[in-house]
Amino acid sequence: MNGFIKAGIAFTIAVVAILFFRYQLTDSKIITNTELPAVKIAVSTTPLSAPFYIAEKQGFFKEEGVKADLIPLAGGTKCFSALLKKEVDLATASNSVVMFNGFKYDHFTVLSSFVESDNDIKLMSLSGSGITKAQDLIGKSVGIVEGSASEYFLHTWLTLSGVDPSKVLTKAYSVVDLPKVLSLGEVSAISVWEPFAFTAASNRNNPARPLDTKGLYNLSFNLVGLKGATRNIESEQKVLAALNKAVHYIAEYPQESQIIIREKLQLSQAFIDWIWQDYLFKLSLNQSQVSSIEQQARWAIESQLVISETAPDFIQFFDASALQKIDPHASSL
Repeated sequence: MNGFIKAGIAFTIAVVAILFFRYQLTDSKIITNTELPAVKIAVSTTPLSAPFYIAEKQGFFKEEGVKADLIPLAGGTKCFSALLKKEVDLATASNSVVMFNGFKYDHFTVLSSFVESDNDIKLMSLSGSGITKAQDLIGKSVGIVEGSASEYFLHTWLTLSGVDPSKVLTKAYSVVDLPKVLSLGEVSAISVWEPFAFTAASNRNNPARPLDTKGLYNLSFNLVGLKGATRNIESEQKVLAALNKAVHYIAEYPQESQIIIREKLQLSQAFIDWIWQDYLFKLSLNQSQVSSIEQQARWAIESQLVISETAPDFIQFFDASALQKIDPHASSL
């Protein structure tokens, strides 16, 4: 009889233990899921945003304890607009977007850049045009995106080449139309960013080729947030930690990273091969980024693209506190 009692007690204890373990496991999962802070991030649909897509695919956001909801938008301007409207918590934006908005707003902050490229914006001319240098464009027309890095890039290249920008006619278009107007001969060249430079180069009837402008302009893509009481610095730090894992993954597994980006954005391997070697993925904030924005601001004032006689103090828009907790050497500000 005692054996049956002992067996019954042992069975009961085992059942209770199993139920308790299952409850703890289920409860733990519920707690884990509810405790993950949710962050909406407006992400520009470009390979420049690769660290975000890698971090999402590889689970780096969850590893760092944050639930990232990536909102895809076409371009940094739209991403920044979504941030200002508080439709998202964070956004990706180029230095040019930061510069133009710095004249109008003071309640945003740059947390880190995550990629640099000295060849993302290109001057493209048709292969048989005979245009190889800035002097060849005197008296001719160039297609640009007005009030953007496209226009600034052309102005800088002409000036540094000793050509008066006023001697070159500019025509404003939407960026998606630039490859087409070049192919049709409406302009002699275009100042355009990727992937539209690749589109122009891939035209079967009238292929374009890039002029020698590599290294002229260093583009940085940044993670931007809003200042104020609703700002969640802890979540920002977790997002940066996930992105830091992503840039290290890209460096260690370039082929796997390219496959992720190609499938995510529905890109051809030919395009990936065209641009990938020009991208340097890393988290950083430094004085050269601030100086680049300041130079663009002076150009915007001189070109009367902004209604102001003086530029704001752009250093106020940079906050390296979260980045320095991730990597003390990533910022020199």
